[in-house]
Amino acid sequence: MAVKLFELGRLTSGQAAQLAGLERVEFIMNLHRYGVSPIQATAEELAEDFANA
Repeated sequence: MAVKLFELGRLTSGQAAQLAGLERVEFIMNLHRYGVSPIQATAEELAEDFANA
């Protein structure tokens, strides 16, 4: 449930980790097991961040 809520953007990685009973880093490192990327930004958001860097 924590992974899905994170994937949907309803929880931050820290909140989802706490819900799952894990440390944040451990939660992030295990997202691949569920086919979820730890980067929850759209291509447009990434391009905008890059342009503003």
